[in-house]
Amino acid sequence: MNKSEIDTLLYSIPDNVDYTEIPDEIDLEDVPIERLKKLIALLEVDDESLLFDVSRLLTSWGVREGFDTLRSLLMNNRLQGMIQHRLHGYDDTYKHVLDSIISYWASLSDLGQGAKARQEIFEPISKIIKDSNLQSFEISRVFYLILRKRFYEYIPLLKEHLEIIIKKPEDNYWKIKDALDLFLKIDPEFVKVVLNNNSKTLADFGLNENL
Repeated sequence: MNKSEIDTLLYSIPDNVDYTEIPDEIDLEDVPIERLKKLIALLEVDDESLLFDVSRLLTSWGVREGFDTLRSLLMNNRLQGMIQHRLHGYDDTYKHVLDSIISYWASLSDLGQGAKARQEIFEPISKIIKDSNLQSFEISRVFYLILRKRFYEYIPLLKEHLEIIIKKPEDNYWKIKDALDLFLKIDPEFVKVVLNNNSKTLADFGLNENL
């Protein structure tokens, strides 16, 4: 299969789709079956960059074969440096992986399979949260799962996340602000403890709420 054919499989929008111009956002029911079969077949390639692109797209559509491949790449630390942040140049791969994994859950949830998918995504999302403790990429989409979908199983990991990143505010200002904003909504007493332990205030991160 040549590059042009692969690009068509990865990036084209079906003629009947008028609700998005982003391939990841195409509903699986609108993906031609032949395109789906060819993409699944590409999960056997040796090219890890292509494997990443294919598995991430299939994962976003809620295709289990894609999710299993992406999960394996992630858990075996084979995804470093796939996507650089456009402005700051740091490794932003895991943010995009996180987006695809959450889309995987959402797609299956629409099919009535959300409970099982919620269990499946816990381990890879937990790894992404832990890796974000020491890297620059942000994980704010997890906060949506907590605030809107009550995925409270991630709260202990996110508390640890905030406790770690707040020690380096010069590197993590916006991540700290996002995490503080989350916990102001769900556990303001925890915010008070973390700020006191680190001699910080909400004002240090552009937040004016009174605790």
